[in-house]
Amino acid sequence: MRKISLIISALFFAITLFAQTPEKMSYQAVVRDANGQLITNSAVGVRISVLQGSSSGSAVYVETQNATANANGLVSFEIGDGTPVSGNFSNINWGSNSYYLKTETDPNGGSNYSISGTSQLVSVPYALYAKSSGSSDWGQSGNDIYTINSGNVGIGDTDPQSKLQIGGTDNSLRIFGTQGDYNHGGTLKFGDDDYVTLQEDEDDHLRVKANRINMETPRMWINGDVGIGVGEAPEQVAKLHVVANGKSIRGKVDATGTNWNIGVEGFISGGEGTNWGVYGYGGAGIANVGVYGFGDGNIGAKGVHGFAQGMAGFGIFGESNGDLSWAGYFDGNLGYTGEFLGPSDAKLKREVQIINGALDKVLQLQPKTYFFKTDEYDQLNLAKGQQVGFIAQEVQEIFPEFVKENVIYTSSKDPEIHEVTKTEYVGINYLNFIPILTKAMQEQQEQIESLKRENEDLKARMDRLESLVEQMSK
Repeated sequence: MRKISLIISALFFAITLFAQTPEKMSYQAVVRDANGQLITNSAVGVRISVLQGSSSGSAVYVETQNATANANGLVSFEIGDGTPVSGNFSNINWGSNSYYLKTETDPNGGSNYSISGTSQLVSVPYALYAKSSGSSDWGQSGNDIYTINSGNVGIGDTDPQSKLQIGGTDNSLRIFGTQGDYNHGGTLKFGDDDYVTLQEDEDDHLRVKANRINMETPRMWINGDVGIGVGEAPEQVAKLHVVANGKSIRGKVDATGTNWNIGVEGFISGGEGTNWGVYGYGGAGIANVGVYGFGDGNIGAKGVHGFAQGMAGFGIFGESNGDLSWAGYFDGNLGYTGEFLGPSDAKLKREVQIINGALDKVLQLQPKTYFFKTDEYDQLNLAKGQQVGFIAQEVQEIFPEFVKENVIYTSSKDPEIHEVTKTEYVGINYLNFIPILTKAMQEQQEQIESLKRENEDLKARMDRLESLVEQMSK
């Protein structure tokens, strides 16, 4: 039999992961005889052995292949896809030792292997090495890979302090979904089910869910300052800092049953100084509103409900500072039950003077009936129907201190119309008429008492005259 040798012209390794094990390495070789002539278009039998430690080491895996040399003398097959003789290709721990590849060839296509060669696998196939991470810390179960390492795993970090720690300044972790053109729908799940998730449910829309079905109310904790719509970082002025061109915060409750349901609750307990459960600030601008309450729907709906309990409590407290500012201003009807109390303690007052001449001034007043121009000044929500009162300009001539000029800025009732109306008018402090009318009644009573005394004197004189006339007639 002629002498034939196997000359390996090229050896390439690549990894293909299939749905089932084992993994495979692609192998190619050119077969030539001793004279360098190609063996072409012939069946070739090959036995592959993976040796551990050295070129004469023990075989950890052996298989046979039935290949065919093509017109160029090239044989191609995949190691791991042949007929196993011994060992298990998928169990080779590529990172634990050095390995050598021994090939034995029968150019007649049988199992009489007359050509052999051994070469070291200097570069271990990457995917196979990664499977064991260079050690026995990684394993495979079906299509899943896992680690039996009890320590931490670092990616881009050589000193991980957590089970999985990723280092880097950008693109540290990215989750791709399968929805739409932008791969949204990626979900990060926590725990045993879908109750707690972090998800891009629509493109560039983040959804955070913590929903325990048929269990206690779900909770989320955030320890630190939270900024929404504030740019790079929230200002350190509040735990929640929201900036929006529209509605910043909306509290909504779909109420059921007869329980107390609260859209937004502000609660302050303890502390010193002045503390606010809810603080509304209408900043620079015209007709800005710090807190807006709107009662709509069934009977008894309240825009703002204030409740006070205990000593010196206030259900609603309004404070004003500055010209033409009001601690409270009501656009529409005003009703109350209980007491309407104003400060009247003597210790709060100075330059106290008795009022004189009240009756003369009251007699100059001209009470009138009238109707408000509700159509022309609909932004003021003026009272409808016939009214009784005074004309401010007429009162101003008699009691100028009772009359105040006022400016009101009102926004359109239609939220789509961004207009503010400025209205100037003169108002009357009707409560000031109480002491004036009281004094006028006192002055009038004094006049009545004086007239009564004069009348009694005149009556006494008449009685005496009648007595004299009667005596003279006798």
